[in-house]
Amino acid sequence: MHSQLLPPSLALLLTACASVPNTPAHAPRITPPNRLDAAAANDAAITGTDRWWTAWGDPALDALVEKSLEANADIRAAKAHVAAARALVTVAESALYPTVAANGTAWASQSDAGIDDKWQAMLPSLSGKSGSGYLVGLGATWEADLFGGRHADAEMARALSESTARTADGVRLMVAADVVENYQQLQGLRRRLDVLDRSEATASRLVDYAAARQRTGAATAADVTRARNGLEALRASRPALTSLVDARKRRLAVLAGDVPEQAPDMVASATFETPDAPTGQLPSDILDRRPDVAARSWLVNARAARLKSLKADLLPRFAIHFLGQNGHIELGALPGYGGTGGLVGLSASMPLFNAGRLQASVKAGDAELEAALANYDQAMLSALEEVESAYGFRAGLDERLAGLIRTSDMARRRADQLAILYDAGRTQLGDVLQARLDALSDEDKMEQTRIAQGTATVQLYRALGGGW
Repeated sequence: MHSQLLPPSLALLLTACASVPNTPAHAPRITPPNRLDAAAANDAAITGTDRWWTAWGDPALDALVEKSLEANADIRAAKAHVAAARALVTVAESALYPTVAANGTAWASQSDAGIDDKWQAMLPSLSGKSGSGYLVGLGATWEADLFGGRHADAEMARALSESTARTADGVRLMVAADVVENYQQLQGLRRRLDVLDRSEATASRLVDYAAARQRTGAATAADVTRARNGLEALRASRPALTSLVDARKRRLAVLAGDVPEQAPDMVASATFETPDAPTGQLPSDILDRRPDVAARSWLVNARAARLKSLKADLLPRFAIHFLGQNGHIELGALPGYGGTGGLVGLSASMPLFNAGRLQASVKAGDAELEAALANYDQAMLSALEEVESAYGFRAGLDERLAGLIRTSDMARRRADQLAILYDAGRTQLGDVLQARLDALSDEDKMEQTRIAQGTATVQLYRALGGGW
């Protein structure tokens, strides 16, 4: 039997090899640079990025991040997607092993059949007779993966599973960054409200002072109106700040898996400071750490495996089949029949005509692989761009904050100097109060810049791909 099957099998193989299309080799086109342009990134000291949110030094923030990483709905959904992808790996790998199935049937019957007179002498009557029987079997099929098509399917499933896992890591990174960003903005908004409280108190004193001077004829109604206008402008800015505070609380509640209506009233932190920009970051390390880049890389592997599988579909397929059965039939007074039988077979198939469908599938798989490589290149470029831009934003805000600190210090010194002159009777109280308001306005600008600086720092850590 083997000598009879060999020539047709070789013919199928040779015919198939001649029909498999050649596809060009594919490879990424982007070569990462050796270093970043940002000065901080090239510092010799390496900043850890594993639990980067601890750099803020706030235990309440640390606890909130940990809670969110456990309870966040997006992370739970991402974990479920990973579990599903890993289960599909088992489905794909099952094609590499034999498929075995057992079947069985049993029955019983009651007959009420008569027999013609001419058969009465030969067979007894079946009227009122019972019968029974059973049939059990065991079958198995195994496809010999001579050309690696099923192995390629399993490889594709594993690559897709890894890509899904890296995507889930990216979700964890985004959730942690979202928590830190909203938390630091909440703290900054509270500092701005504190500045606003002091500004309103100073502006209220200025209104009282202007009204008192008006009563003595030393000031006009326009002076009083101007002072009151400044006070009302400050009061009008409060609702916007308080609504932003409430929005940050609701967002943090949702990130932690709670309903927004039950957002806790988080304690303000008087020592909350934005940490320095991370240092010692190399492009190669960043790209290896970025979960979105890793996910794109695994998608390239998946598309390459799929292309291999599609090419294998053009080649012959061989399978071994086995069937074994045992059964017994018995009816009334008739002699019973039973026995055991088996069958072993070898099958081979070769696509001869499919209107170009399989060839087109190979071309489509080749194009999908090229698209996956392009997306991988773009992911690397976008990652490097995000890192460079984030470092640039942070450096620019550092310089702006340093300038505002100098300006704020000078404004406070001017107000203190005017207070000394007022005590000496050489200036008016209104000048002192207005100087205090100017200093508080500069302090508010400083706090706004600190919030932006903190946001830029979160964006930088997110771009570096740490914390998942």
